[in-house]
Amino acid sequence: MNNIQDFIEHSNMFRVFKVDELLFAEFKCPVEASSDIVWSNNNFFAFILTGRTLVKTPHNQYPIWAGDCVFVKKGSILIESEYQEDFCELMVFVPDDFIRSVMIKYKFPLESDSIESCDAVYPFGPDQILQTYFHSLLAYFYQPKPPANSLLKLKFEELIVSILSTSKHLPLKRYFKEIAQSTRPSIKQIMEDNFVYNLSISEYARLCARSLSSFKSEFTKTHNTSPGKWLLSKRLEHSKYLIDTTDQTLDMVCMNSGFENKSHFTRTFKAKYGIPPGQYKSHKN
Repeated sequence: MNNIQDFIEHSNMFRVFKVDELLFAEFKCPVEASSDIVWSNNNFFAFILTGRTLVKTPHNQYPIWAGDCVFVKKGSILIESEYQEDFCELMVFVPDDFIRSVMIKYKFPLESDSIESCDAVYPFGPDQILQTYFHSLLAYFYQPKPPANSLLKLKFEELIVSILSTSKHLPLKRYFKEIAQSTRPSIKQIMEDNFVYNLSISEYARLCARSLSSFKSEFTKTHNTSPGKWLLSKRLEHSKYLIDTTDQTLDMVCMNSGFENKSHFTRTFKAKYGIPPGQYKSHKN
């Protein structure tokens, strides 16, 4: 599974500006239909300049058109693109530490409230301020020289401050407060949010901002089992839930539960429940 920030940063296909872990990118794709699951160890904003795409999370799906802006939490998403024209978006990658530092620097309140945090994808809806902001970013990509690093950091800060200063986007501001209150991401929450995606254990460790050894140690202390065994159990439980409550095909259940292939899914499902998933599905019908 591709880490989208790594792919953009290390490819020569895109124009990028990078300051520390902060990244601006102009992402372009040709006209074609595609579907891919991607992940990022940092949060990112995306502003669609041309084209359209469909982004899916385990809980919802979000059609995104030219002029739309979305925020995507660190983790994994499914992107299904059916482009009617060349697709182009501006992407801004921001780590948790930067969001926390901006909130502290500008003295935004860090206390939580009763509002629920946002889904893995948060669409902003019509927002003239954000549209103006991203168009101001676009101008930098067409200058003969890149902007100074100090200016780029200010532009990153401007984006976060603009969101925190408005009376809108309360679920996203709640998520920012959750980030600011913790110096390290919650392993438990990140794993619950992303177990349905087929990431490696080292990729989960990176997503949780831990070394591989620290991640395994902390996880085992919290869950009394290894990450691999926990993931297998969660994915099997989720696959059974999907068979019980949806009309998805077994191929879809396999993919939407995080299994690498159908043979592994079938073998482990039978070992846990005593019956192959196809036979179990037939009995349910």
